[in-house]
Amino acid sequence: MTRKRAFTGFLSVLTIASLAAASCQNGSSRVSESAPQPGPESPAAQPSRSVVLDLPAGPPAPELPASAAAPEDKVSLASNTETTAGAGNTPPSKETKSKSAAADKPKIEIKSPYTETNPTLLGLTLKTGADEITGKFGKPKETFVMEDDADPITVYDYTDFLIGFNGQNQLHFVDVRSGDVNPGLNGLKLGDPVANVYEALGKPDANTTYVLTYKATGAILKLDIDPKTQKVNSIKLFAE
Repeated sequence: MTRKRAFTGFLSVLTIASLAAASCQNGSSRVSESAPQPGPESPAAQPSRSVVLDLPAGPPAPELPASAAAPEDKVSLASNTETTAGAGNTPPSKETKSKSAAADKPKIEIKSPYTETNPTLLGLTLKTGADEITGKFGKPKETFVMEDDADPITVYDYTDFLIGFNGQNQLHFVDVRSGDVNPGLNGLKLGDPVANVYEALGKPDANTTYVLTYKATGAILKLDIDPKTQKVNSIKLFAE
């Protein structure tokens, strides 16, 4: 009876040990299966590879029309067009400019040159009407009034010369200011030396360092002289 119990106890112990061993093996196998091991084919162990696809070449990209060009291309083309257009336009020469300036100036025709009995300047006779002057020379570049208590003078500025009119719109004085015009004094012009004055007009009625004065019928002709250069720098005809 005692041996039977002992044998039964031994079998129980053996059974428990077998179950424990089986349980340990199952846990180890689960741990091994759940933890992946890097192998030779693992992605982490191999370098990345780039894939090149050998695809057939497609049709060439269509060319953009001129209107679809970039804005900077349009600016460049516009600049080139302007440069090309301007390349053929040569700047006007000095001769062309002088001809253009001469064309804008009023034409002066001396039909009545200066004489003591018929004093004129630019071929104009004193007391000529303003309408006749504008009909001959056109409208002046500028007009202004010289205030005078006795008789204000209206001045017509033609750039190369000035013409003044009294209150009755009659020519009161002529002032030549350019050597480009013929004043009608027997060839004498602004900028000529004093010697030319004597040749053209003779001996003056009054002679100072700065002014040569010639008296005529109803008028006075005055020529201002530059004391340094001894040349004529102003020619004026006044009503007396």
